[in-house]
Amino acid sequence: MTPPAGSSPITDSPWFWAYLFGTAALVALALAGGKYGPRQAQIEREFQGRQRAAQNIHGQEPDVDMSTAQRTVVSLQPLFLVLAVITAGAWLIFWRQHRRRQQPTSAPPASSHEWSSS
Repeated sequence: MTPPAGSSPITDSPWFWAYLFGTAALVALALAGGKYGPRQAQIEREFQGRQRAAQNIHGQEPDVDMSTAQRTVVSLQPLFLVLAVITAGAWLIFWRQHRRRQQPTSAPPASSHEWSSS
């Protein structure tokens, strides 16, 4: 099916590209999330171990809870939320603009005045 005459392809819309790249980023983030948790937990445990060692040296009782792959201080959830909002907003704006372009333009009504020579 070809687009109507005078209309531009959907790839000309920046909102189409924002939606496409937002969707790809969400998929990539979901796929990388499985590797992120264990790696982030390891980085946090190293830092927390140094905190505990410093507390022990100063004669304090360590009060730091160690991170796990399921419970980290830094998570991907804020990034997921921001990307989801951007992607949903881009899709909504793109859909509304695309829908508006597809609506046929209405021609002005024909005049019903008849001119007579009387």
